[in-house]
Amino acid sequence: MLSSLLLAATFQIGPFYEQRPDYFALRPIVSHEAEVTDVLWPVFTSHRDWWRFCYIVNYQNHGAKDGYQFSLLPIWFNGEDKEKGSYAGLFPIYGRHPHIMLLNDFEFALWPLWMRYKMPRGRDRLETNAVLFPFISWRSDGAWSFWPFYGLNHQRESDHQYALWPIVTWAKYRADRDTAGAGYSWMVWPLYGKVKRERERQTMYLPPFFSYTKIITDGKGRGGVMRSYPFVRLRCPWPFLELEDMPQRIRISFWPFYESVENYSYKDGSRVSGVKRFGWKLVEIYDDETRVFPFWASSKNFTRVWPFWESEVDGEITRSKCLSLMPIRWDPAVERNWSKFWTFYESESTKAYTNHSLFWGLIRWRTDK
Repeated sequence: MLSSLLLAATFQIGPFYEQRPDYFALRPIVSHEAEVTDVLWPVFTSHRDWWRFCYIVNYQNHGAKDGYQFSLLPIWFNGEDKEKGSYAGLFPIYGRHPHIMLLNDFEFALWPLWMRYKMPRGRDRLETNAVLFPFISWRSDGAWSFWPFYGLNHQRESDHQYALWPIVTWAKYRADRDTAGAGYSWMVWPLYGKVKRERERQTMYLPPFFSYTKIITDGKGRGGVMRSYPFVRLRCPWPFLELEDMPQRIRISFWPFYESVENYSYKDGSRVSGVKRFGWKLVEIYDDETRVFPFWASSKNFTRVWPFWESEVDGEITRSKCLSLMPIRWDPAVERNWSKFWTFYESESTKAYTNHSLFWGLIRWRTDK
């Protein structure tokens, strides 16, 4: 039994060397698991179709379908796109990129002197040009801006304008089933603001510190239950005191001491999730998990007592280890390259038995249940 157990288990030499059928590591120099190889992580990581060096030099090969991309952040990029062809850029001199962040067909010259890009709007793509960004810009739908003096911005269901931003802003809204409906809003910052729409009324004093919002419905509340009073939100003052009774959320916040949130389904108004927080996010109590950052985390399948113990259920197997110095949830790269240096004990448990490993496999034993 002992020999079969050793053959099935991991072969280790302290925390430095580890090998099993799907894994190899010579820590902290190199590790390999499945399609990922690390060298002095986080210095270098490679995958089947990408690699990166110090998170500055990046290469992605999307195959014959989509081409490749290389970048030396933030100075240089080049690549090939199936639809757009070859592209390159030397920042801030000149460049053209088919897809960067949320922008399409991005092009610049002597940035911020000039740039142009497109963004999706339904089935269309709006083109934006900017000169001396962010001061002068104009868009293919007629929107334009001479910041901070005046600007006009068209949205799908509204038109927004400003003068001497952010001092004076105003907007006009068209009827739309997915928003608060037709109406208008305006604000003279930091003194006063008002919103009047079909399904929303809001008054702001010294915005954003004091505001009162009322949501007008057809009389139905969460879960389709009839109610004779509107949904409301009160900030007095923000961010220290916030009270919400909204169609999709009930929230009480006394920042940074206490917060209670309950979320409801947009479709049928049923309760979806909830959380209570103490000390901002130091203590969080969810429906299925409790966190005391960084010392404690407990759920149905996961338990951490930082920095001593961590246990996780994966199907019918429960894996545990000691020590567990990472204060956040499991990170694959840290597990491959560094965690073994402080993990002195590990175990794998099933309904029938538990395999134990102490001091990187120097001592192994099995207990039957």
